[in-house]
Amino acid sequence: MFANFFSRLCLLALTVGIAAAQAGQMSAPREVELNSTKLTSAHLNSVARLMAGLPTTHAFAQSAVWKDHSEFMHRAWARLNSRQVAAMTSWRDAELGRTCPAGHTLMYPFSGPDFLNAHWLFPGCDTIVMFGLEHIGEVPDVDGLNARALAQLTADVRVAMSNFVERNYFITESMAKQLRTSQLRGVVPVVMLSMALSDIEIVRIVPHDLAPLPTVGGTPDGQPMRQLKGVSIEYIAPGTTTTRRLHYFSVDAADKGLAHYPEFVAYLRSLGPTTTFIKSASYLLQSNQFRQMRDTLLEMSAFVVQDDTGLPYALLENERWQVQLHGRYGRPIPPFGGAFQLALSRAYRSQEPALLPFTFGYQYHDFRDSRSNLIVAQRPASGPRKVSR
Repeated sequence: MFANFFSRLCLLALTVGIAAAQAGQMSAPREVELNSTKLTSAHLNSVARLMAGLPTTHAFAQSAVWKDHSEFMHRAWARLNSRQVAAMTSWRDAELGRTCPAGHTLMYPFSGPDFLNAHWLFPGCDTIVMFGLEHIGEVPDVDGLNARALAQLTADVRVAMSNFVERNYFITESMAKQLRTSQLRGVVPVVMLSMALSDIEIVRIVPHDLAPLPTVGGTPDGQPMRQLKGVSIEYIAPGTTTTRRLHYFSVDAADKGLAHYPEFVAYLRSLGPTTTFIKSASYLLQSNQFRQMRDTLLEMSAFVVQDDTGLPYALLENERWQVQLHGRYGRPIPPFGGAFQLALSRAYRSQEPALLPFTFGYQYHDFRDSRSNLIVAQRPASGPRKVSR
């Protein structure tokens, strides 16, 4: 019943995102193979710092183009830290702690390249699993660039990070173009520069392939929007010596797409119980086109931190999850107005939570805006949800 609130508008939003992604795929070069397997840790970190505008010994760091880029990135990062990160991490320490709330794995569906929010809120999780429509891409071949190509790469980085720095989320239809340029390709370089900005050491980047499983009932109809591909980034966070892992999968997570990749669903289910994080997810999990992913996340998750674009509140309420609300809840922004959740609105009126001290999700005008909402939910002690296959 919850999907009936907004199925047509959600379908419209999904169609817009799909069309943009497909348009980007048609106009851009074909997906390149991950080129980082034989690159050393020193080289990966040098490239990451160069893109992030941080001090590096690379020869390009002496150029006027890079110095201008470095000044821009420094100002943007300082602004983001002062008005967003400091408040978010202080709130995290008070409400979530610094450990992984459940298990050792953070699940972040529909994440795009947003490593930073996962790292800010869940620094204690040993493994982060992210997935989205965005391509994996490749490590930029900085050593093969001339001055003009370097200028293009740094400009592409600034454009790709612009929405995130301003709004704290990436926009799907924008990424379809921003992450498919001649110099900046896919999620990998954005995650790399995000790690550099967080003073994280990248150890290695390698493909992450899942063993195919046979599909049930023969060959599924149609073709998925994305061929399933994965990448693993091993890294060491500052102040630690433990190697952690981020796994990112480029995949079509709609029911029709997952029908082609049962191995992906089996892999996700094997990770539970997880901490699950959902934000700025276009309300996809409240659509009938994403039933399997919704059920999978409900089954495997023991602790959920999300905004109102994630798992429907009515489901958490019906299954007696312990829910703590934060911020303010109102009608979603266009074109998602039909995604308004009456049960969630009632809960907010009942709990009357304090405002969030940072911007979170789609409810954004500027960083003085106080309309952000955040939902913290813990599975009841009765155990994992049982869903029909």
